[in-house]
Amino acid sequence: MKSILFAAVLFGGVLFTSNQTRLEGLAINLAPTSRQAAPHAAPFLFYAAATGALLACGTAAALAGLVREEA
Repeated sequence: MKSILFAAVLFGGVLFTSNQTRLEGLAINLAPTSRQAAPHAAPFLFYAAATGALLACGTAAALAGLVREEA
């Protein structure tokens, strides 16, 4: 049960970071010059990597919880 709750928390993090990635991507796309878009590049990459990592960890935790409950 703890791993399922942990997975739910991780998937909540995925929702947050994916939304932040979307917002940073919009800021980059809507910036009129590359100089104005540059400050958004690092947060965009950070949130994109964090989204992938949280998704992988959440999936692993959910699968571990299901396997543990099946056994």
